[in-house]
Amino acid sequence: MKVAIDISPLGTGHKTRGIGSYTQRLTEEFKKRDWGIEFEFFSKPTSPPPADVIHYPYFDLFFHTLPMKKTTNRVVTIHDVIPLVFPHYFPVGLKGYISLFFQKRSLKNVDAIICDSQASKKDIVSKLSFPKDKIHVVYLAAGFNFKEITDENTLFSVSKKYILPKKFVLYVGDVNWNKNLPNLLEAVKIAKVNLVMVGKALTDDSLTQVKEINQIIKKLGLQKQIIKTGYINENDLIYIYNLAGLTVLPSFYEGFGLPVLESMACGTPVVCSNVASLAEFTGNNAIFCDPTDPPDIAQKITHALNLSKRQKEISSQKLIKHASKFNWQKVARQTIAVYKSIVK
Repeated sequence: MKVAIDISPLGTGHKTRGIGSYTQRLTEEFKKRDWGIEFEFFSKPTSPPPADVIHYPYFDLFFHTLPMKKTTNRVVTIHDVIPLVFPHYFPVGLKGYISLFFQKRSLKNVDAIICDSQASKKDIVSKLSFPKDKIHVVYLAAGFNFKEITDENTLFSVSKKYILPKKFVLYVGDVNWNKNLPNLLEAVKIAKVNLVMVGKALTDDSLTQVKEINQIIKKLGLQKQIIKTGYINENDLIYIYNLAGLTVLPSFYEGFGLPVLESMACGTPVVCSNVASLAEFTGNNAIFCDPTDPPDIAQKITHALNLSKRQKEISSQKLIKHASKFNWQKVARQTIAVYKSIVK
């Protein structure tokens, strides 16, 4: 069997986002060992090579990314359809809806969809009218290099490089409405903690969402408590997870929520919402908060930071063990099972 995989996200702005990370890790895993499959990687979505299966590892709702004409078996990964679940917060305009129309039509020529969670599967069935039995849930994983680090010298060096405070709470992500950043900032004010915010979009002052966040930071008087680093390479990010007192993700909604697993893999506690996918894969290993209630988010942050040294050690090992259940070899194996299921 020959499988062709579209790696065009690695040559666009998606490279530093979740779609790029997914594409990169999946292709790396396929290259690591002999799966009994011939893989070919291409970067022109409209000109795929001959293959038994073509895998498009991304799906943009409002930009036309799938060829209309079907030439062979197709698999598409859809990470989430949040803009369709909450359309009021994601206005797209006429061009966007025209693209969505054609994307939906293109899905009629897709043999299987891979998604990150049962929550996303439910949304895809509801919002894209795709057959439930053709949707396969394959949970993501943190990279193998996300781990607990005890090298104090290197930790200090990374902390100094980004001018990080001695104690801080960590947020990793973007600025979309579902991330619930206004309520997070209010919680930071109440809890009186420092917040390090990692993400490329967070420092793009041309974005309306960033302008709004900056106004909230100023209004709440948090200028000295908020550190926005912008994009950080993965090697340094792993150290920052290890430096953090905890990672916080109080989202209103997530298709998956990879920073939660990355933090757990490093042994760092997590405070997150008990919603959608986050409730699926965290089990009882996260500290859950009410995303609509800043005082509750603040209380959960304070609780996590005030655990005793012994409690933190026990929690850390528990988190690492849980995160180890998710790995990219398993992602690759389950993805290949999807390929095989559609080849007649």
